[in-house]
Amino acid sequence: MKLKIIPTLLFNIRAFGLRDGLKLPVYVYGRLKVAHMGRIDIRCPLRRRIIAIGLNSDKTTTTHTLWNNKGTIVVEGPTYINHGCVLLNEGTLIFRGNALIGLDTVFDIKQSLELGHDCSIGYRSHFTDTDSHYTVDLATRRISNNTRGIRIGNYNWFGACTFVKKGTVTPDYLLTASPNTLLCKDYSSLPPHSVLAGSPARPIKEGIRRIYNFFNEHQIRQHFKNHPDQDFTIDSQLNLDSYCRLI
Repeated sequence: MKLKIIPTLLFNIRAFGLRDGLKLPVYVYGRLKVAHMGRIDIRCPLRRRIIAIGLNSDKTTTTHTLWNNKGTIVVEGPTYINHGCVLLNEGTLIFRGNALIGLDTVFDIKQSLELGHDCSIGYRSHFTDTDSHYTVDLATRRISNNTRGIRIGNYNWFGACTFVKKGTVTPDYLLTASPNTLLCKDYSSLPPHSVLAGSPARPIKEGIRRIYNFFNEHQIRQHFKNHPDQDFTIDSQLNLDSYCRLI
């Protein structure tokens, strides 16, 4: 995974002008195609590598990352977009910060998508707030709006190949089991730490939380390497919130 110096410079200067562009808030890796730059609104102190585009380009896919922004992309903190992702935005796409977008994920946004902070999205997931085409009810002759915004809570973790449709709303600390979980409604009434699975998605478990702390995750991995058949139990004296959070 190598930083592409010339594409990085060109992207930043085109997006932010010479003065702010030379601060390099965006790093470009791998192959990136920019169809429309659109507006990028960075709402945090301007510094290097707030946005990283095309990460892990040397691992799995040979395609390019597509940036096609005809609307506004708001970034409030570090946002990491892996290689092969497709950003098709005509509305408002908001990244609250500490977002990790998996390989080959698609954002097809006509109205709005708000991604809460500290969210992780597994590879080949798909977010779309529109059905693209209209349908008519033959009995009533009515046509409903086919577009409705998406709002994702904080600390959500979407497994690989999750599909999120228009009108989806999620609470904080939601997990989806992969593959092919389909979210298509308002789930905000679910308690935090719920797990969804299926198509359409339904709750299958509560009280489950992802461990984001890399140091603790390493310890757990070493435990199962040495004791694959023994569960790992966290000491009762440790604070679970601190244990799970990033350092």
